[in-house]
Amino acid sequence: MKRDHRNDTLPAPAQAQPQTPARRGVGTQALALAASTGSAQVLVAVIYVVAARDSSPAQYGLIVAAIAIGIVAAGFLDFGTNTLWVRELTTGRLTTRQFGARLLGKLIIAAVICLFGALAAVLIFPQTALWMAAPVTFCIMLNQSMQVALRGARRAEVVALSIVTDRLVAVGAFFVLIALGGTSRDVLWAALSIGSLAAAATGWLLTPVALRPRFGHPFRRSPYTGSRYFGVSGLAVSAQSLDLPLLGLVGGAPAAGIYGAVNRWTQPLGLLAAAFASAAAPFIARSGSVASAARALRAGVWLPVAALALCGVMFVIAPVFVPFVLGDAYAASVDVLRILCLVSAVSILSAPLLVGLQALGRERFAAAAVAVVVSAQLALVATLGSAFGATGIAWASLSAQLLLLTLLLLGVTHEYRRTR
Repeated sequence: MKRDHRNDTLPAPAQAQPQTPARRGVGTQALALAASTGSAQVLVAVIYVVAARDSSPAQYGLIVAAIAIGIVAAGFLDFGTNTLWVRELTTGRLTTRQFGARLLGKLIIAAVICLFGALAAVLIFPQTALWMAAPVTFCIMLNQSMQVALRGARRAEVVALSIVTDRLVAVGAFFVLIALGGTSRDVLWAALSIGSLAAAATGWLLTPVALRPRFGHPFRRSPYTGSRYFGVSGLAVSAQSLDLPLLGLVGGAPAAGIYGAVNRWTQPLGLLAAAFASAAAPFIARSGSVASAARALRAGVWLPVAALALCGVMFVIAPVFVPFVLGDAYAASVDVLRILCLVSAVSILSAPLLVGLQALGRERFAAAAVAVVVSAQLALVATLGSAFGATGIAWASLSAQLLLLTLLLLGVTHEYRRTR
């Protein structure tokens, strides 16, 4: 008899976590997440702009590079544990005591690594801002960890409050620290860290007492037990950001400039779909099957549909919008942006499928699919980027997303047939 690996990650506990019903539907929760995330991006952009205007490009580049390293490091050290824990808490396979022990273990490991990383940066690279990455990393990890119980309880609309708190406090701390005598470039990391700490406290306070992690012995079991496939998926997705540096190497700086001028413009298009996928994950895990998940998510389908409509609008106005914003020198970016609109449309369809497979216990298949597709994408970037420049990398991204969508559809179809 073939073994089912879906529940190999964690054993079923003797007494499951207390369950509370979701107070809002998936559509409302996703909309709250999208609104809070969009507002947060605008708020943080303000302090980044102020810091940039107060610094030389070289100084600003060092600081934002250090912060970017901190953000990436937080994802690496988490290695998919938060996503796994949300699923296990939702299904009741993880108790609050088990969750607390694993969470404490992960935070201890992160604190030690961040401490030694900061010391190493100060000793080895004393003239750089690299040490700033360490506090940013730990504070982000703490903040995101305090959202897990709320997400597991299907309370994403409460998580949205935590996200907004993060950025509001960060902006306030930024200007307060400047008023106290700091320079904007020197306090940017501190403001972001303070915002994350405030959001972590908010998440803790908003979590019902019965659902809060109960901290116990942190190392009876590795905090990373069962998370490897979630971690692989996350790292593979992060590796997609290497496409622009790779294009610069194989296609030259002009091609990278044409592509880089518009490649961020499509990110807001996927905001609704990403929020829908994030809010949907615990609902899917709770449903236990593809058919039940489809019924649970039916009311929120309008969100990815709206995102697809926005992609269509951007595709149509690109020939006018790009020259208006960037000037005629970037006319070649029009075709790139239109292809990226198609990329976004395909990724909007893929996002809930990927999250759904992970929530239903098929994270190994999802990780393999993402890893294969990202590897193929980077190979295509190296090939098409050298031959066709910025347009080549856009076609490479579209090809990769179509391949991912195909693989995910195959996975979902198999899961549907298995559970119907």
